[in-house]
This record gives sequence, C-alpha cells and structure tokens, in this order.
Amino acid sequence: MFFYTLYMFYFVESFFMWLIWTEKNIIISEYSKKPLNNFEMEDFTVKYHEWNFICWDDITVFLKIENEKIKSFSYTWNLSIVSLASASFISEFVINSDINEILKRDYDFVSNKGLEVSNRRKRAVVLPVLAIRNAIHQYLDDWISDDFDDLLDA
Repeated sequence: MFFYTLYMFYFVESFFMWLIWTEKNIIISEYSKKPLNNFEMEDFTVKYHEWNFICWDDITVFLKIENEKIKSFSYTWNLSIVSLASASFISEFVINSDINEILKRDYDFVSNKGLEVSNRRKRAVVLPVLAIRNAIHQYLDDWISDDFDDLLDA
C-alpha cells in the first residue's frame, strides 16, 4: 500500500508538471510561429540594437513615442525561438504604455503575464525588454544603460 501511494503521488505530481511544461511550450510555440510586430518601422522615434553575448541573439527595436507613451512598436531580429516568442508576447504589453512604467518592467513582469521559463532561458526572455528599456533611455537622453542584471533576480 505504501508503494502504491508513493507511486500515485509521483504520477500525479509528474502529470501536473507535464501540464505546466506543456502550457509554457504552447505559449512559446504560438508566439514564435506567428510573431507580432516583426518588421522594420519606417517612421520611428527611436531605434536601439541589443544583443545577448551568451547565445548571440540580437534584436533591434523601433519605437514611436508621443506624449511619453509608446504609440508603435516593432522589431527585427536574429533570435532564438524563446527570444522571438518573448518579443512577440511583450509587444502586446508595450503599445499605449507610459515609458516610465516600461522602465520598471523586468523578468517578473513577463513571468506574471504568463511567459515563465527556466533560469537558463531568462536572458532570452528579457532581451526584448532590455532593448526597449535602453531605447527609452536613449530617447530620454538620460545617460542610463540597463543590463541583464537590472532585469533579473539576483
């Protein structure tokens, strides 16, 4: 009886872990198959290029800013599937957002919205956020440059 209970506990726990893993993979898969806002904007206010030196992902973001709000967002990329899905996913939460609010966004913001990944892939997920934040810093001409440590837990 003890082994049966132990087996059932393991089975149930494994099943729920599989469901969580599957849901995360579906989000990544869907957003990378049909990426949103994946083009080079022509009438941008600011453009910024960012890269991840660990995996060599790179992204260029284009922002159109009016009255301290992002009116348009697009990007071009050479990204992994996770970074591409993240850029597409994040685009839903950027347009019409206040630039000062975006400067507070980090991995926790992305994770709380539903795109949570393992520790190994966190840099890939926050790369688009980092590029957007640094584009805003460039627009503000505030001499600030964020890096991955500013967006990830210590």
